[in-house]
Amino acid sequence: MNRPAWPINGRRFRILHASDLDTLPLCGTCKEMERLVKDRAWADAGDDEWGFCGIGVYVSGRLMAYALVTPALYVPRRHPLARGANADAAALLALYVEGTPPQQALGKQAVQRLAAKLVDQRNINAIDAASSERGVCQRPSRNWLQANGFRPLDDGVRHRLDLRATRVWLPSPQEVVRQVADIVRPVTPPQAAGLTDHSLHVAHRELVRTR
Repeated sequence: MNRPAWPINGRRFRILHASDLDTLPLCGTCKEMERLVKDRAWADAGDDEWGFCGIGVYVSGRLMAYALVTPALYVPRRHPLARGANADAAALLALYVEGTPPQQALGKQAVQRLAAKLVDQRNINAIDAASSERGVCQRPSRNWLQANGFRPLDDGVRHRLDLRATRVWLPSPQEVVRQVADIVRPVTPPQAAGLTDHSLHVAHRELVRTR
């Protein structure tokens, strides 16, 4: 089923659902990701709670990156976030970027768009992610997470992105008004052909004289 995508800087972003899991590209050596996409309970929970379970980034029509997310109570048992999940946070289950670890711009844009979709969700204040030293799909690198707004929690493995801080990624109300004003400007009605303000004044004066 086709779903709307929206372009930003030449890329297109689309929300992902449980029905999209079978079409996602996977790391060739990552068995944990294969298990993740086969277990649909977390994805169904995201669809039920928020209307999506991830964000995909498309370049020239090809899915090049994605971020997968679920409510904290539905984190799969094998996932690093399964222990100590925070009920007020969405759990980032995977961050995939084609051909590279998730340190590239596409990974950042996927997380930003995910945060923008979650920022107004009731009772969700943050995105939690599990970290690793070098970075894999289910555990982005510690340095990458911290460089993109995530702060480490007490155990050093879990990192948290405060959604209140992500509001800086969204346009302000004033910016929205300005953009709309630039698009919808009042149009000056055209004057009748051959008539100017001066000629209208002269015609009115001649009409008064004849009365």
